[in-house]
Amino acid sequence: MKCPKTIYPILLFYWFCNSATAQDIITNKLLEDTHEWHEGSIMTADGTALHGALKFNDKTGLVAYESGSVSETFSAQSVAGFEFFDEASDKQRIFYSFAYNEGSKDVKRFFFFEVLKELKTFAVLSRVDPIEVSDASRGAMPLLSPAGTLMVFGSSSSANEISQTETIYFMSPDGKIDPYVKTIERDVDWVIDYSRTKNRYLDEGLLKVYTQSEYDSLVKFAKDNKLDFSRKNDLIKVLEQYQELTGK
Repeated sequence: MKCPKTIYPILLFYWFCNSATAQDIITNKLLEDTHEWHEGSIMTADGTALHGALKFNDKTGLVAYESGSVSETFSAQSVAGFEFFDEASDKQRIFYSFAYNEGSKDVKRFFFFEVLKELKTFAVLSRVDPIEVSDASRGAMPLLSPAGTLMVFGSSSSANEISQTETIYFMSPDGKIDPYVKTIERDVDWVIDYSRTKNRYLDEGLLKVYTQSEYDSLVKFAKDNKLDFSRKNDLIKVLEQYQELTGK
């Protein structure tokens, strides 16, 4: 079917011509590793230290390494940790691989956790899950004609829904990892793209447990500065305030 020539050529083109092949191209493009290479180091699970160029692809959960003619890709199972200086954020980024049981008390899997903030009495970690691609249903598309009449094009069909989850954890001195808040970003590649970010507490009381007597001061600080404890960047600012108050 040829795409009709109307005053809505772009919208109609995507609506009528967005075939399964086009959807696959979009998905593959989103899954591409577009991260920059950085000078850094990796400690493998057997204790071998590697120095060279590396990049972490949070879309797949893999870290790539290159040095001379050597090129390898590592999963969390085969790495103890890695670090590199991120020029974009102007900071050293540190990742550790920890065994963590999620959903089952008897099954532990290794995941990469990034250190967001390390304090004397606890640390705050982030884990980004690989991208998930699934089908999302969509109905017929409503458009207005030049005369203001409502027109409906197409029929109910499906589109790709791309989602990625980031979870923030508190880690105690004895290595216990407690999930605090989960952020889910969802994008659907309909004719008019739909995207949403949702923050959901997993254990809202953890911040109070770990900051103890300073918690009330942090609540006031957050209120005065319009900060949200469930947002990663805001939480880091709150923890920096905690560090100033306690010197820890």
